[in-house]
Amino acid sequence: MSTEMQRRAFLAAGAVSIPSIALARTGQVGMEADRGMQFHKLMGQSGDHLKSMRRYLRDLEAPGARAEAAFLANQVTILLAQCVMVADQESIPVQSVEKYDGDKERFVTDMQIKLMSAVSASNALGRQLLLGNDEEAISIYGDLRRERNEGHDEFISEDD
Repeated sequence: MSTEMQRRAFLAAGAVSIPSIALARTGQVGMEADRGMQFHKLMGQSGDHLKSMRRYLRDLEAPGARAEAAFLANQVTILLAQCVMVADQESIPVQSVEKYDGDKERFVTDMQIKLMSAVSASNALGRQLLLGNDEEAISIYGDLRRERNEGHDEFISEDD
């Protein structure tokens, strides 16, 4: 098997299994690991990867571009899945105080739902890239960026 095929196989397997692994918690050990993760750092890293991906999506026929974009999509998937676990670190932002009326649990649940939608989208993006469905991949990338902006408008404090 060629190196390129091995990389594709790894990416494909990771795109399917890693989000589940990243979300898996086992008792106290899983909760201890959560304490080391910081929501803002994870979100920042996922945003950086999403921005980096744009360069590869401009020319998916360039050598290695598709594999690199799929790798970055997989990284975004992992980071967003980790954000789901530590979403309770966030406070209700000023622009959403009225909507949530102090209900932090509902705020966190809504944010987790939005994050899980983004996890699914980034996972689908990686899959479409590996399948060679360029138009679909570019469309999903655009949807993912819009979803990111909408999430920031509702869930991220304007001071952050």
